Amino acid sequence: MKIGEFEVNVTSSKCPMPQFSITIEAKAPRSLKGIIEVLAIKYPPSKAIYFKEQRSVTLRIFNRMIGIYENGLVTFCAENLDDARKVLKKVKEIIDEARIIASTIGSPSVEEVEKWNKLNTLELYNYLPKINCGECGEATCMALAAKILSGERKLTDCPLLQREEYRKLINKFREKYGDKIFAILS
Repeated sequence: MKIGEFEVNVTSSKCPMPQFSITIEAKAPRSLKGIIEVLAIKYPPSKAIYFKEQRSVTLRIFNRMIGIYENGLVTFCAENLDDARKVLKKVKEIIDEARIIASTIGSPSVEEVEKWNKLNTLELYNYLPKINCGECGEATCMALAAKILSGERKLTDCPLLQREEYRKLINKFREKYGDKIFAILS
């Protein structure tokens, strides 16, 4: 069966969540080489799991887990075919956005993705001013770090990082994690 540009196989196998009754295996018409790494850092570490050996990423989005593989395979569970069509339409948009990113700024290296996956709230907190001034709208720098990694906030939300005395913190972050990760969080 074809849904959009995807060749789709539908099975009624058990999905881990009870609201889903079908499993979708969709094949994109083109390889996703370089796109997997973009997707892995496009989403916060809590929403994307990168698998280097499998050349894939699992995204926790749209209230489900979606596996996307370099060979073009996309897998997920759905309630029914209408739900599957909606999810595949969104997945296509995500892949198209990732293609644009890959063609303009390039795909991140495996090393950059692995650094991204290891980034956690405490680590990011170490690159913030740690004075809990509240100028960003959060009660603490730790709260801001958590929201940055969840994708709710950006590094630029901390006005202190624009000041000369704190700019060294952000420069150290950029040195360790690279320009692509810095750009995503900014």
